[in-house]
Amino acid sequence: MAFAITIPYIDSLLALPGGQITAFIVTLVVLAVLFEIILSILLKILSFIVGKTETTLDDRILHVLGRYLPPISIVTSLWISLEAVYPGSVLVANMSAFDLYLIVMLAIGGFLISSLADSVLVWYGIELRPRKKAVHEKEVFPFVRNVIKIAIILVFIVFILQRLGFDTTAIITGLGIGGLAVALALQDTLANFFGGVHILIDKPFKEDDYIKVENSVEGTVKQIGWRTTRIHTPAGNEVIVPNSKLAGSTLENYSNPSELSGVSYTLGVDCKEDIDSVEGLMTDVLQRTAKKTGMIDAPSIWVRFDSFGDYALNFKFGYSVKGYVNRFAVLKEVNRELFYTFKKNDVSIPFPVRVIYNRK
Repeated sequence: MAFAITIPYIDSLLALPGGQITAFIVTLVVLAVLFEIILSILLKILSFIVGKTETTLDDRILHVLGRYLPPISIVTSLWISLEAVYPGSVLVANMSAFDLYLIVMLAIGGFLISSLADSVLVWYGIELRPRKKAVHEKEVFPFVRNVIKIAIILVFIVFILQRLGFDTTAIITGLGIGGLAVALALQDTLANFFGGVHILIDKPFKEDDYIKVENSVEGTVKQIGWRTTRIHTPAGNEVIVPNSKLAGSTLENYSNPSELSGVSYTLGVDCKEDIDSVEGLMTDVLQRTAKKTGMIDAPSIWVRFDSFGDYALNFKFGYSVKGYVNRFAVLKEVNRELFYTFKKNDVSIPFPVRVIYNRK
């Protein structure tokens, strides 16, 4: 493919001593300097814009572009100079200047896109995922990053070979079969990886949050990895949950310690007790505990007679606790106060009783 590129004063340059060679060198130098000035202004403007954002992803992308834009501008300057001074020239293996330019640009583009993908993964591993200690870039997903970079470069190599006239059908078929085999082998790994990406971008929870997973696992999130999330349960155990399961589960997040979380419990007393008296005693206990602990929202306290049990009168009581993780410590104080208050007022908490009548 030939291009008719006209540069102002090209005839004057051709008239200089050395003819086409001098015109080519002067054109190349002028274009290279001009592109360098434009790139410098553009990069400074972009740097100012990305400096105003909170994320560091755009800074990393701009850093990559800053490495690859200069060689792109030089190659473009070389191509324009060749087309302007030597129009329609055939260089190597019957390829025009544009053919060579396109091949070189494909090679640079492959490395550029692989570097951009690598930057996104590094940003994800260091910036987006909070950690307790600093992590070096080499420690962030080394295997995954290498696989992705090699895959991208292989795709661009196929494009280059097609441009050079090679039959790439066998190569594409081999890469397709190999890619399918790798995808099947890494199906669970990839599902967990993208589950982790979903968690960290959507942020249904973060490290140190207290969560409950579909009425099963609950505890404090200690680490969000690229495959799994580690949760410390109230019993002191560590539960490792695949990210794909968390991303597709219903979660309850009790993360904000200043938020109020409602809790309720059931307590049975002897059937001979006075209902109104028991309700009053339980309300007094909850009010005292609220003042003592400072973790109960006093206006949210409630007590009610709920039902007749097999051997007890069942009362429900509840309140809003400040910080869901504090509910255990608060319940401990509530139970202690209820026990001693009932004991002091001769309120019986019954145990299961079965009466058997023997008829003769």
